[in-house]
Amino acid sequence: MKLFKLTALASLCIALTVSIVSCEKDAEKDRVNVYSKSDIPATGAQIAPTPSPSAATGKLAVSYDKRAKVLNYTISWTGLSDSVMAIRVSGPAPTGYSSLRAGYSPASATADTTSPYNVYQQVAGNVLVSSNANAVTSTKKLAPTGSFSGSVQIDGVKLKEEELLSGLYYITVHPKTVLPGTAPASLFYRWFGEIRAQIKFQ
Repeated sequence: MKLFKLTALASLCIALTVSIVSCEKDAEKDRVNVYSKSDIPATGAQIAPTPSPSAATGKLAVSYDKRAKVLNYTISWTGLSDSVMAIRVSGPAPTGYSSLRAGYSPASATADTTSPYNVYQQVAGNVLVSSNANAVTSTKKLAPTGSFSGSVQIDGVKLKEEELLSGLYYITVHPKTVLPGTAPASLFYRWFGEIRAQIKFQ
């Protein structure tokens, strides 16, 4: 009986040791492969090449697992000038710069898909079906204060992991607002966005 108890105790110790080592290995894998950051500011001052005059603000939280190759994000905002027409993931461009398309000319100046940026994903905020092949349609109208969570596949072709981890992609929030004056200045928020947040992990 005493030998049985000692054998059982030894087996239990071995099982616990293996479990602890396994957990440590999983934690080490996560530390190497999983990137995340929260409370990234979204402001009008980050819009480029010309800052937005808006006082609206927001926050961005991002996470990326190198094994799954998927970027998950949640952006929240408050105080926009109107309900959201679009949320766009664009790049590559570092903070203070934008990824403007060369020779950009809008097919329709007021369409929800109109943007001078290289757009990799667009979320239509008005429950519209967009002609943009990379569009995602929100299931609800996105109000001047609200949030949205989405994900983007980092495919290595259009969206590259090294560019993502170097902080070269950004998210802009575009309201329906038409500003005073004439186009294109009156469409600034629609085209360039009212606020922007840079996707970064440091």
